[in-house]
Amino acid sequence: MTESQAQSDAAARFYQRNFEQLGSIGQADNFTSEPAIRQGTHRYSSVFNHLSVNPGKVVVEMGYGGRGILEFLAPFVREYHIVDIVDRTGALDLPDNVHAYQANLDNRFPFEDAQFDCLIALMVIEHMYDPFHAFSEAARVTRPGGDLFINLPNVASLKCRLQLLFGKMPITSSSKWFDNREWDGNHLHYFTVADVRRLGLLNELDLIEVGPVGRAIPLKAIRPELFCHEITYHFKKTERQVSA
Repeated sequence: MTESQAQSDAAARFYQRNFEQLGSIGQADNFTSEPAIRQGTHRYSSVFNHLSVNPGKVVVEMGYGGRGILEFLAPFVREYHIVDIVDRTGALDLPDNVHAYQANLDNRFPFEDAQFDCLIALMVIEHMYDPFHAFSEAARVTRPGGDLFINLPNVASLKCRLQLLFGKMPITSSSKWFDNREWDGNHLHYFTVADVRRLGLLNELDLIEVGPVGRAIPLKAIRPELFCHEITYHFKKTERQVSA
């Protein structure tokens, strides 16, 4: 076994246990509210708004959002590809246009260059070892002019600032992370709006929208870098100019 295989197997075992634990408490599927998605308060709202008015795209999702979200979004797209380090689909039949892959996304993504019109990565990249690699690969598999929706926690939120002020670790996941023995919900990295923008520019991704998530959307929209605890970033991959 090579070193990379050993690392992949260790990561797969870790997230398999995590998935099984979520399943035991009924939280293996993060699709909880279609009304919230349609009303614009869910982390998938930006994705839904885009796909519903731009149907027929070839889409890939990094990480598995759950069967509910697949059934909700699949009718709007031509192909929906999902890839995760563990098999989260189980024995259930998937919609006909959904294709599932199992792969460690800390390695090279198992897709060709510019294969997809749209890439989705919601609350995934903070779990990966190298955000620079994740953004680079996400940009590589998205076609020029394509769209990327990347949801990340915001460590610069007012909530996190107050936690630090009072000598507590900023929580970017569940408040029960310690009881669950999952350090900050298995989040490996912290992000701010400014640095996410920099990651995008490094990979020819233009940030065109910062999407607030959760309650008090009008307030969060005023200063998302301060009031948003999590954000769905909408990037568009730069279309390179071809010289004559």
